[in-house]
Amino acid sequence: MVIKTDVCELLNIKYPIVQAPMGPYITTKLCAAVSNAGGLGCVSHTGTLDIIKEQAPELYEEVIKSPVVPPDMVEGPLCRSTLEEMRREKDLTDGPFAVNIRVANEQIDAPYLIDKIIEERNHDSKLERKLTTVISSAGNPALYTERLKKAGLIAVHVVPSVYHALKAEKSGCDAVVASGHEAGGHIAWDPVHTSVLVPAVRKAVKIPVLSAGGWGDGRGLVAALALGAGAILMGTRLIATKESDFGQGYKEAIVRASERDTIVTAGSLGPMRILKNKFALRLQEVLDSVSGSFESKFQNLDVIKTKTVPYSASYVYGETENSPVLTGEVQGIIDDIPTVKELIERIMREAEEIITKKLPSFLA
Repeated sequence: MVIKTDVCELLNIKYPIVQAPMGPYITTKLCAAVSNAGGLGCVSHTGTLDIIKEQAPELYEEVIKSPVVPPDMVEGPLCRSTLEEMRREKDLTDGPFAVNIRVANEQIDAPYLIDKIIEERNHDSKLERKLTTVISSAGNPALYTERLKKAGLIAVHVVPSVYHALKAEKSGCDAVVASGHEAGGHIAWDPVHTSVLVPAVRKAVKIPVLSAGGWGDGRGLVAALALGAGAILMGTRLIATKESDFGQGYKEAIVRASERDTIVTAGSLGPMRILKNKFALRLQEVLDSVSGSFESKFQNLDVIKTKTVPYSASYVYGETENSPVLTGEVQGIIDDIPTVKELIERIMREAEEIITKKLPSFLA
C-alpha cells in the first residue's frame, strides 16, 4: 500500500511529510535529508543582510535594528544568508525542496529575498528544477503570490484560521498549512488547536491543506488525513534526528521533555511556544509584571524588542537552560533520535498499518 494525497501530487513528493520552516535557525542539512527520504525539506528564512546591503543600502541600518532580526544573524553563528543556504541545498539533494520567506510587515528583507530567489532560479537550471516551492508565513501572501507563481514556483502559506486560509486562497496560493496552537516556535494569538483548525480550514477552501502542530508519528499522520489534511508539516520531531542542524543538547532536551514542558511567551513576531526552562521562566516573570492582555503586554514590552535573545546558545552549543528552545507539545511523544530516513519510513509503516489493519477491525 502507498499513501498518495493531493499534496503529494502538488509537491511531487513520495510521502505526505513536509519539514517545517524554522528560521532564524539554519536547516540546510535537515532539508536535504527530508527531501532525500521522500518528503519535502525546507531551507529556513535566516540571514539576508547581504541582500539588503546590496539592494537597499539605505534600509540596512533599519534592518539590523529591527526586533525580528536576532543579534546572532547580524554577527555570529546564524549570520548565514538564506540565498547561500539555498545554493548549498541544490547540491545536497536530488529531490525537490522549498524555501521559507516570512512576509510579515516587520520583515523588511522579504521582497528583496523573493526577487533574488526568482532571479537565481531564472539563471540556474539545477536550482530551477529542484527549488519548487516557497512556503510563506507570518504575513499577507497576496503581496507576493502572483510573482512567485509567474516564476513557476508553488506558493504555500501558513495560516492560523479559516479567515486567513480564505485570504490565502483568494490571493492565488496553491495550498495552505493550517497551523494549530500545539506547534513550536511562533504561533497565532488565538489558541485554536489542530483538531479544530484543520477540518474547519478543509471545509472552507478548495485548495490542498497541510496540517502543522502536534505531529510526530504514524498515528498523527492518519489523524491529520482523517481531519482533512493531505500532509503533515513537522518541526520539533525532525529537530530530534541525527542529520538535524541543531546542537546535540537541543535534541536531547526535546527527548527528555514531556508534553507539559512548554510555555507560550512573547517572541519577536508575537506569541512563541518554547521549552519551559530558566530563560522562559525569567521572560514570563517580566510578562507577568506588566498589566493588560497578552497582546498589549507584548506590544509594550521593551525587553522583547531588544536584541538580547541568545538563539545560537541552544542551536549551536546545546545550552538549553539560559536560551530559547523553540519546541512544540509533540515533544511528549518523542523518545529517540533516529535518522530522518528511519523516522519517515517508520511513520509511513505505522500509518499504513493503522489504515489497513487497525481501523478496519473497528467495523462490525
